[in-house]
Amino acid sequence: MPTTLFVLINALINSVRVVDHLFILTKGGPNNATNLLLYYVYENAFSFFDRTTAATITVVILVVLAVVATLKFTILDRRTHYQ
Repeated sequence: MPTTLFVLINALINSVRVVDHLFILTKGGPNNATNLLLYYVYENAFSFFDRTTAATITVVILVVLAVVATLKFTILDRRTHYQ
């Protein structure tokens, strides 16, 4: 279970960081079909030069990830048994 907890937290964080593949392959795709949140942050910061909005969204993403990771640690740590 400790390994599963570690993998779950890393999978959550890596699912948010997948913006480079999207940028190289589709740049949002047809009609923004594959647009992700971090790509939206990238567009705001570097295409539209709205860095305050991009920074605000980034901080909100970090807070949400921290809360979800903390909840996973507290809930799943009760079920984890170390030998």
